[in-house]
Order: sequence, then structure tokens, then C-alpha cells
Amino acid sequence: MAKELTVRNMASMGGRARAKAYNKAQLRVWGEQGGRPVALERKALARLQKLLSAGKSQAECATILGVSVRTIGRIVARIKASDNHFQPA
Repeated sequence: MAKELTVRNMASMGGRARAKAYNKAQLRVWGEQGGRPVALERKALARLQKLLSAGKSQAECATILGVSVRTIGRIVARIKASDNHFQPA
């Protein structure tokens, strides 16, 4: 029996290796469970907005929240593009 599917072992395998190691039903179940986890939960997003409003840089926010600067940049871009009307100070 194949080992449990996790994001880590799915990412480490190529598509053909996954197809050989797991059957379609197993891959479908894994995909329905959500795949990759989110980088920041709702509480952390709210905290990010407060930090940015308080004048913190994206790099400072990334350090405080324990994620990469690139992750913070993507989230900020998504917030600005949405109808959320988030404007850092």
C-alpha cells in the first residue's frame, strides 16, 4: 500500500511518479481535501492588515508572521485588487 499523500510527498514526486505510486481514486480524494494549505489564516490576515496600517513594511510583516516576503506581497496585491478597499497608511 502506498504511503499517505501529503503536500510534501506530492511536491517531491513528478506527475508520472505519482501516477505509478497512487491510483486515480487516491489522487482524487487528495485533491478534494484541498491540496496545498493556505499560508495565512483569517486571524493572520487581519493582523497583517493592522501591521500594514500601522506602517510596518512587508518585510517586517513577513518576519512577524513567519512567512516569506513574497507571500506577503501576493496577499497585499490580492487585497488591493479586491473590493476590500484596503489602503495601508
